[in-house]
Amino acid sequence: MSNLLLILACLGIGLLLQRSSRMPRDAASALNLYVLYVALPAMILTEISKLTLDQRALLPVISTWVVMASTAALVWLTARGFGWSRSVTGALMLVIVLGNTSFVGIPLIQALLPPEALPYALLYDQTGTVIALNTYAVIVAAWYSGQDTSWRKVSRTIFTFPPFVVLLLAFATFPLDYPHWFTYATGRIAESLVPVVMVAVGLQWQLKLDKEHLLPLTVGLGYKLVLIPAIVFAVFAVLDLHSVAAQAVALQAAMPAMISAGVVAMAHGLAPRLVYTIVGYGLLLSLVTVPASIPASRASSSVLTRLPLWPRASMWSPTER
Repeated sequence: MSNLLLILACLGIGLLLQRSSRMPRDAASALNLYVLYVALPAMILTEISKLTLDQRALLPVISTWVVMASTAALVWLTARGFGWSRSVTGALMLVIVLGNTSFVGIPLIQALLPPEALPYALLYDQTGTVIALNTYAVIVAAWYSGQDTSWRKVSRTIFTFPPFVVLLLAFATFPLDYPHWFTYATGRIAESLVPVVMVAVGLQWQLKLDKEHLLPLTVGLGYKLVLIPAIVFAVFAVLDLHSVAAQAVALQAAMPAMISAGVVAMAHGLAPRLVYTIVGYGLLLSLVTVPASIPASRASSSVLTRLPLWPRASMWSPTER
């Protein structure tokens, strides 16, 4: 759980620095650019080489895209129903759809599930949210920020976006072994992502929101931390999926907003105060909601199995309880 303590510590440091008169006003923007153009590409190079793809990997690979597509549709319909602005809608389409399946997801899964669940958690992250960050997030950010969204412009934006270029490079050279000095350098740079981005979030995090953002904040956090995970747990229970891979997928779907998605949203001016508040509060609340989802899923699965004509299902087999 040391990664979680690091997240909380750096968030607190950012909040303290926010109150310092010595900090430049654009300090957070500079830190965000470092994350997007340096630390995130380094992390992609470091993590992609660790993947092992086989038939057992299909569940997390498919599930991550189904969850993201369903969440995007739900958020879009909700935003239209409430008549939210393009800025708010675009922000929610990024931070609610893309989960923090790496920096929070991996440590929590290591703490809550058996060790064999970790590779499936990594697959969910690397073949889903990482790729979506470099494609879906770029398109959504450009569209809702009012930038040119022609195919030529969007394609140029995607294929000149450093993390995506590095992702293509990593897959093109997979599974070649990089030199030790190279992996050492990228690994050390990648380790700077969480501290830097959480300090940036703390620098911009305001505890008090504009009244117009209270409803999007409540709905967004409710969808991200409660509704979407509950649906995933219920579907897996109905389908009688109780493997370690299913457990990893279900918990990954319960993770809070992706920090890097928040960086992309803020870099494009999409409701920045709403974004960093969802990211900040989501991180804190997830430390309670994610562990609580395990006993909650057991209870709901037990209820489902008692219903007439309902398939007997349990995500948590007796040997894994």
